[in-house]
Amino acid sequence: MEQAEAGINQISDVVQSNSANAEETSATSEELSAQAETMNELISKFILEKK
Repeated sequence: MEQAEAGINQISDVVQSNSANAEETSATSEELSAQAETMNELISKFILEKK
């Protein structure tokens, strides 16, 4: 019984860790997307000659 409880606790810890990692990844993705949008806005101010 104790081993089953320990196993369940380990699974719970892993699930919580995975959830935290997913939230961090999502936040990072949103930040990178915002930075890419800003970069596109800045770059769009340059006019390049077509050759």
